[in-house]
Amino acid sequence: MTTSNPRDESGSLRPELEGAAFQADPHAVLRRLTESAAAHRCEPAGAPPQLLITGYEAARQVLTDPRVSKRSERAGLEPGWLMSGVRDEVGIDYMLTVDPPDHTRLRKLVTRAFTPQQIEALRPRTREISEGLADAVLAVETPELIDGFAVRVPIAVICELLGVPLGDWDRFRWASEQIVSPVAGSDREEAYVWMSGYLAELIAGKRVEPGPDLLSALANDTVEDALTDQELVGMAFLLLIAGYETTANLIGTVLLGLALQPDLFETLRADPALVPTAVEEFVRLDGPVLTATERFAIEDMRIGEVPVRRGDMLLVSLAAANRDPARYEEPDSFRLGRSAGHVAFGHGVHHCLGAPLARMEATVAVTALLERVESLELAVDAAELEWSPGLLMHGVRRLPVKVTVSGSTNSR
Repeated sequence: MTTSNPRDESGSLRPELEGAAFQADPHAVLRRLTESAAAHRCEPAGAPPQLLITGYEAARQVLTDPRVSKRSERAGLEPGWLMSGVRDEVGIDYMLTVDPPDHTRLRKLVTRAFTPQQIEALRPRTREISEGLADAVLAVETPELIDGFAVRVPIAVICELLGVPLGDWDRFRWASEQIVSPVAGSDREEAYVWMSGYLAELIAGKRVEPGPDLLSALANDTVEDALTDQELVGMAFLLLIAGYETTANLIGTVLLGLALQPDLFETLRADPALVPTAVEEFVRLDGPVLTATERFAIEDMRIGEVPVRRGDMLLVSLAAANRDPARYEEPDSFRLGRSAGHVAFGHGVHHCLGAPLARMEATVAVTALLERVESLELAVDAAELEWSPGLLMHGVRRLPVKVTVSGSTNSR
């Protein structure tokens, strides 16, 4: 593998990562980078130097290396730099923005909701939600499976888990879209301010009238290292956004894959026990997050043979790592039952806490659709589908389909 960059030091790589070709097919762009080097330097104007990490082994190194921090100030930079190349003036600290031991403490306090036993306890209610939403979306002449289904399943589940009124979700969804937007602006600041204020008020209410939900439990913790008010807001902020955005993308990706692969659709419909295995391969092939959130080198180091300087922002391309030909045979192909691990949910101490919940929700939601339809195909050309913009999230934004509902002679 060569150590030379496919782009020069002027930062010409960054526009390519933000261009139309990348949006249309990020994997094609990332494949060229992966085959040329493990890391690729780009220098956005007015922002810290950045390296995009593309190789599987390089990704695992960066995600676990103690010389890499989530705190830019530990790398000699101003605090709050974002992967978009701008500074976040109103950001909220939460698990994704801190290092151990702070991260260890925060994660320990919330892990109670994500044990295998707790996830299984949520399965019946998730099935009930999924089946109701499936019936509703399939009653439409041309079902649209993202807003009508893939988004609504995890929204309902995370709201119940945290104790957030489902009726407030439209505003939360707007705020979430602004916060994960690839371009920071006044709307992002407004979203941060609104969401933090709303959550602070909600948490205060749960101290007075607690319910059987996670936020009530956290707000009324009596342990010595219980979350502070600010930490509670940050935790709720993270769990709400991560708890629906990534899972919605994952469900949408699986349903799109089934619409494009009729043989796989038939295989899973005949044997629903294979759905979890299919979900796992779709997570690797088209995971819900393209690039892990920003990290910073706190000392000089090397990634493979590529030199890294203290103060460099490191952006780990999970999508590229999961299709690294040095790791996977025929990495762009879907293989039911592929055994090799992936980094779609991260790696190391910041491995996604909600990954078991996302897997369960996707499995239950997809199974609910499979039980109700005999055929599934796109209602538009695949080239017309629109994907989430930017380097962070990856998911199809609309998925209109034609289906034959089980027990019906009519196609929709």
